[in-house]
Amino acid sequence: MLRKAVLSAIAAVLAAAPLAAEPITLKLNSPAPPWSYLHTEVFTPWAEAVTADSGGTLKIQTFYGGTLGNFGNTYDRVVDQVIDVGFILFAGAAGKFKQPNVAGLPFEADSATSASVALWNIYEKGITAKEFDAVRPLALWTFPNAAIHSREPIRTLDDFKGRKLIATNAIAAKIVSALGATPISLRVDEAYTAIQRGTTDGALMPFTGMETFKIHEVTKHHLDAALGSDAAMLFIGRKQYDSLPPQARATIDKHSYLVLSRKLGEKTQEQWQKSRNVVKDSVHTLGPDQEDEWKKRLAPIADEWTQGVPDGAKVLEAFRAEVAAERGRK
Repeated sequence: MLRKAVLSAIAAVLAAAPLAAEPITLKLNSPAPPWSYLHTEVFTPWAEAVTADSGGTLKIQTFYGGTLGNFGNTYDRVVDQVIDVGFILFAGAAGKFKQPNVAGLPFEADSATSASVALWNIYEKGITAKEFDAVRPLALWTFPNAAIHSREPIRTLDDFKGRKLIATNAIAAKIVSALGATPISLRVDEAYTAIQRGTTDGALMPFTGMETFKIHEVTKHHLDAALGSDAAMLFIGRKQYDSLPPQARATIDKHSYLVLSRKLGEKTQEQWQKSRNVVKDSVHTLGPDQEDEWKKRLAPIADEWTQGVPDGAKVLEAFRAEVAAERGRK
């Protein structure tokens, strides 16, 4: 009788005890191909670290290769709460972001690391923050300076005449046009097929994009010049972030922002060199006189950008100052 009473009491206590809460699952979508270095070097380690440090409050579930969205719709799917965390190139947000594209201006930064740190710092200081009203950036970074990958050699300004080159953002299109070619606006994941079919003669994109999207399989010539870049973002919807418990938010904060932006810049710069080495025997560079000539040809693009973007002059001045400060740290 006593034993039965004790067992009944224990059962009552256990029934009354709250069950451990299930972790909140956040879906992270990356449109980059599954084999991208971004996944193995950064996104997966980040997701694992956040999950492990969250005290059981969070689980980051990764989806790679555009499973839940492509470069053109991932931003909207995060804002609409279809997914929670996304990676995009700013050019894929249908004109929502203008100021972060300062990193796309030609001859402004000499490495992805300095540009990425600069891009984060001008956001954190509030200079570009207004455009991020619907999302919370977890990292801002840039890919290294774009190169020209073409079916036929392009080594001088005269070689651009009659060429059609893919430009993945508005600034890239202006660069291609100023150099004398016709820009063809396509997403980076559409470039391979267009070049393979002969619809275009090549593309303007970093060596990292060249290898990730296998552009070197359909191009034989590569001109390495500091022709701007694509700015990118890993981000979470503000509604999703604000709804998380404090410990979950604190864990995301710990592993994101400047530290993650710097890491992405560094890993991207490392990958740029590895990717460039894949085609090193067919890479051409500009001589000093040529570079001066190209800088003069492209200089009006920055002037036009500052006039057409809200607070453009302020953004460019701040970006240049941050790049110089980061360069001075080395």
